Amino acid sequence: MILEGSHTVIQAMKEKKRLIDAGEPHDHIRLLCIQGGGLMRGAYGLGAAIALDEMGYTNVFTSLVGISSGAPIAAHFAAGTIRDAQALLHEDCCDKKFVNPWRFWNQVNTKHFIDVIRSDAHKKIDVEKVFKNPSKLYFGVAEYKTALPKILFPQNTENFFTYMHASINMQNLSPYKVIIDGIHYADGGFANPHIIGEAIKELDPTHVLIITNNDRVFTPISWLERLFNLTIFRLRLNGILAQAINTRREARDMAITKAIKSDIDVAVVWGDESIGGMENNSDKIASTVEASRTWWHGLFSQDKD
Repeated sequence: MILEGSHTVIQAMKEKKRLIDAGEPHDHIRLLCIQGGGLMRGAYGLGAAIALDEMGYTNVFTSLVGISSGAPIAAHFAAGTIRDAQALLHEDCCDKKFVNPWRFWNQVNTKHFIDVIRSDAHKKIDVEKVFKNPSKLYFGVAEYKTALPKILFPQNTENFFTYMHASINMQNLSPYKVIIDGIHYADGGFANPHIIGEAIKELDPTHVLIITNNDRVFTPISWLERLFNLTIFRLRLNGILAQAINTRREARDMAITKAIKSDIDVAVVWGDESIGGMENNSDKIASTVEASRTWWHGLFSQDKD
């Protein structure tokens, strides 16, 4: 894992936890945690969430924003059930019921995934526990027609799962349409400009922790995916969203660079190229989660107070 930006974000997390534990005022520290999307690279963010949970940081953030695959991780973290997300990643996300590249009509079955986290006895997200957490949970989405970013704040069970479905719904690979208040939304990772900038502007944090769920080495979208988004997948996309999907990594990096250069303290954590976005080997996923978890514990044990 790679830390970029300001270490003061970690110190602010420690200080806010100290103040909360002591029953002292702490609202002057407004922490925002953003869990980005990266398909199976969510293993990085899952390891981070497990470590933060183990160290007692589940309630230190003023705001949590989950984007795409980061949405269920942020939700389980807020509910205090992050270990259930581990089973979800190892089992369901590796199951062809969810991802099947050869099922061209529905390569990523997001509805099946939502059904699991809503109904499965051992993996469902307890929405009431999420709402009881003082950290407010938001989901990042992209407006289908314009690709513009928007963060949605769920306030009941029904819109909780609808908003999450919008955030994870890869419109190029999934046939489902998620309509909210008459507006069609798609995967938050497809927004342009990126959700990161919108979240910082709207939520007004003093410190930002961005868990990218991606690798630091920049790799542009493959020419084949670009071609598919502009041709075959255009049956599900409009031109603006197709272009936004093809430039999503550039938009993300631009938003991160702008955030780091701003007056707000920002820490960005990247992966280490140990796992790919379409990985389906559960052992490799488990080892990546554990490596990330160990790295986060090491980061917080550093004596920089």
